[in-house]
Amino acid sequence: MSGDWPGEERRRMKTDLLVKPTPTEQGTSKATTQQPASDGPAPGSSTASPSAAGQDPADAPGNPDSAQASPASGTTQGSGTLLDSGTPLVSGTPLVSGSLSSAITGSDALETPLPAEEGWQKKIRTWTGGLIAPKPGPQELTRRATLASIRRVYPRPVTVTIAQPAGGAGKTSLTVALASTIGNTSDHNVLAMDNNETMGTLGVRTRSNGSNMTIIDLLDALEQLKSERTRSGDVQYYTRPQGDNRFSVLASDEDPDRMQMLTRPTFNELLEVVQRFWNIVVLDTGNNTRAENWLAGIDATDQLVFPVELNDKSVVSVLRTVEQLQAMSQVTGNQHYASLCEHAVLVITPGSHRRAVAAERRKELRQMLEQALGETATFLAVPYEPALDTNGLIDWQLATDESVRAFEKVAAAVSAGLFRSASNDTTPRNTKEN
Repeated sequence: MSGDWPGEERRRMKTDLLVKPTPTEQGTSKATTQQPASDGPAPGSSTASPSAAGQDPADAPGNPDSAQASPASGTTQGSGTLLDSGTPLVSGTPLVSGSLSSAITGSDALETPLPAEEGWQKKIRTWTGGLIAPKPGPQELTRRATLASIRRVYPRPVTVTIAQPAGGAGKTSLTVALASTIGNTSDHNVLAMDNNETMGTLGVRTRSNGSNMTIIDLLDALEQLKSERTRSGDVQYYTRPQGDNRFSVLASDEDPDRMQMLTRPTFNELLEVVQRFWNIVVLDTGNNTRAENWLAGIDATDQLVFPVELNDKSVVSVLRTVEQLQAMSQVTGNQHYASLCEHAVLVITPGSHRRAVAAERRKELRQMLEQALGETATFLAVPYEPALDTNGLIDWQLATDESVRAFEKVAAAVSAGLFRSASNDTTPRNTKEN
């Protein structure tokens, strides 16, 4: 028999120092380490080599490492205590306690702003080949903070609902702009879903890319897709990728009768499946706030967004929705609905240039909204965008820089609300009882 210990025995003896044994194990450990099994000379022999005596050559007296486990340190091999203090090493205790490395990683050196990429600061840095590198200006730093907010990580999948019962109020346009903005500025997997009780327009306003699959086709395959063996591609087959806009669309069916299949239970089951592969779902809703799928979407919502034009029709529609949600909280005792209104994001759109409202009336309408929603709601105005004011396809790649910057602020406000909701409640809402 060779004098070397078997590999498992060597590993056990090495790792015993990092394991806290029970009192019974302490006695047996000392007993077993006095004389490991070996075919070498007897323990009393003065000519026995470390290997022959059952001792690891690395632990021989002449080896510097052996001093760590020597009797002089007050700790024997296998005792399960820290080598010099005798303190038991609890599982999970960090072995590195120095302050120099943490001082470096926690220093402002790692937070040093990147070189300016906008404005005159970038021009000077480029012209001088980096010899003169002005710091980024306030506007660029503000935009970086905005993008950082969009890119934040959530503790669970999250859902955004775009709600506005008034037809033609810009729900689909806002859905595409928001999904594109998040997709283009972050690594989030974004799915825009047409949660319409009839025939929605999200599939009409976005690219099909050769796919005619709809939400009803996904529902037909839902039982198979519930399997834990379901892969991302199995579900993506039913969606329509939007290319450079970096989000996918789950379109409604073109047959309004088939869309009646989207009930509260089926919506919840569908959302549970898609959220395994998309961590942000943006719901483009219909006009019926009493429909089962609309109510199911509200139950699952983390952030509510209202597109609103400052005209009587659009504002009244939003106010009625707010009043309905507040009443739902009063009747059910569930403050989720009222909280959605309190933290809502209102995107004030100019709409078509054909509709003009006097400035004084617009001010009055905005005050009504602020009074109904309270101080915690967020109001953000976006400029007129020709790429959205069309009856055809919406391609966010054609949007102006002004609109892109404005919707980045919208996405940042939405992201802040999503993070607040997900951090306060880590239980996915679609698993709660209806």
